[in-house]
Amino acid sequence: MAKASKRRPGGGELALIAALARELQRGPRSKLVEHGIGDDAAVLRVGKQRLVVTVDTQVEHVHFDRRWLTSQDIGYRSLQAAASDLAAMGAVPLAAVASLHAPRGFPTLELARLARGQAQAARRLGCPVVGGNVARALELSVTTTLLGRVTTPLLRAGARSGDELWIVGELGLARAGLLLHQQRLKVPARLQRIAKRARASWARPEAQIEAGQRLVGRAHALIDVSDGLAGDVQHLARESGVKAVVEAAQLARLLAPGLADLADLLGEPGVALALTGGEDYALLGAGPRARRPAGAKVVGRIERGSGSELELETGQRFKLGPGFDHFRG
Repeated sequence: MAKASKRRPGGGELALIAALARELQRGPRSKLVEHGIGDDAAVLRVGKQRLVVTVDTQVEHVHFDRRWLTSQDIGYRSLQAAASDLAAMGAVPLAAVASLHAPRGFPTLELARLARGQAQAARRLGCPVVGGNVARALELSVTTTLLGRVTTPLLRAGARSGDELWIVGELGLARAGLLLHQQRLKVPARLQRIAKRARASWARPEAQIEAGQRLVGRAHALIDVSDGLAGDVQHLARESGVKAVVEAAQLARLLAPGLADLADLLGEPGVALALTGGEDYALLGAGPRARRPAGAKVVGRIERGSGSELELETGQRFKLGPGFDHFRG
């Protein structure tokens, strides 16, 4: 679903963020800020509480296509996607505000349905939407800001040599769901169940809020998989100053039953779906074997060094490519 910008900032999204951060650092400093730009969310120390703040935007033709999603789906996924950043910090959501931009003539009934989807996600998360803004735009978009609280935040930095790499949640299903819409293939009866699950995973993702809280005190580092495992494991390795090794055999084992067969139908290996597919909103953590929680699946390990690699069963290694980038083709 990525749409390449006609004017690409040199170096892509990370370079753009770094440039913006340099300019923003010219502004005032605050002792309330414990962690600012560079993680899944910012952490503010207010009295004895740590508050976590994040923002996420869903844009038509970039994140979603109204041919394949209902307005309720769009509202639902916009809130869940933002909440996934809180999950990656081990935080509990408190409240949200949303900014809705809609094109001229967009039906009021459809806007109401979008809000209904937001309300459904809010109930799932226990996180009320308490306000926001509405404006006219050329395309439909929803920007969601979430406030949460946390005792000890989990960060992307902190992974150590000898740690395992864990996945909590599913990988590759959302990518498969998107491809099913794009390719419009006839799905055989034996794959109908996994195809339905894949479409649902893309249309209505679920933030791993409770899983993130269970990882506090167990994981040394954590990130959510929103731009694809290949890209997000690079973020974790870079911020931690280590090398991350994803094991292809382990990755293949954690695929949902039937996903490898569906991947063959879609013309993309199951492991590739798991590596490159964004919007799974699983959690990727690094931690010691002795602290691995129930439900976490091992997908690799942390070593000394830098970068991230895919290791085959033969022992061969390949450098992992970048994940989804809004400003690269």
